[in-house]
Amino acid sequence: MSNLQVIKTNDMRFLLFTALACLISFNVLGQADKKDTLIDLKTYTVLYSQKYLQPLEVRYHVMCPSTKKKIKECKKMYFKTAIGDSLKIKTTKDKHYAKSKLDSLDIWDKGHMAPRASLACTCEDVEITYTFINCAIQHKKLNRENPWKKLEKIEIDSAKNNNVEVIIKVEFKDSLNYLGDALIPSGFNKTLIINGDSTSYYFPNEKPCSKDLEHYKID
Repeated sequence: MSNLQVIKTNDMRFLLFTALACLISFNVLGQADKKDTLIDLKTYTVLYSQKYLQPLEVRYHVMCPSTKKKIKECKKMYFKTAIGDSLKIKTTKDKHYAKSKLDSLDIWDKGHMAPRASLACTCEDVEITYTFINCAIQHKKLNRENPWKKLEKIEIDSAKNNNVEVIIKVEFKDSLNYLGDALIPSGFNKTLIINGDSTSYYFPNEKPCSKDLEHYKID
C-alpha cells in the first residue's frame, strides 16, 4: 500500500441527483496518479480505472434483496456523474453507451455491476447504484438477458436465507476496442460466495452463445 496515496473523506456528505438528494459517506483510496481509485460507496466498493474509464472490480454483500415491484416504488432513476464529479474522478457519460454517436452499431448498455435489486434497503440505497462509477460498457444482449440476469436472480434469491457476497472483476484481456475514450471490457468474471462457498463464472462481453449458466461456470 506504500505506493498508494490515501485520501479519507470520513463523514463527507454529497448532494446527489438534484431534486430528491440523498446523503452518503465515502472512503477513498487513490493512487498518486489518480489512475485507479478504490471507492467505498456505503453498500458496495468499486476499484475504478480513470485510464480505462471503467470499473476494474466491484464488491458487495447482498442486502435487502428485492423484487422489481418494490424497486418500482422508488422514483425513476438515471445514471449520474455526481459522485465521480464530487471526487474529481473522470468517468464515462451517457454519450459512451447505447444510441451514442460514438457507436454506430448501437450494441452497448450501461451495465449495472452492483445491481439495484441486490442493495435495496431504501430508495436512497438503490439510487447510489446509479452512478457511472458502478457501470461498465456491456453488450446489451448480455446485460439484459440470461445467463447474466439468471445469475443476478440466484444471488438475490440465495440472500433471502444465506450470507451472500459478490465479487465482479472486469477483464480487459487483449482489449484494444474503445468507445470514445473508454476501453470496452473483454469480459466479466463474477464470483458468488454463499455462506463461505464460492462459485465463479466468466462471461465474454458479447451476445451470449448459451442461456445455460453452467456453460459459463469456471470453478
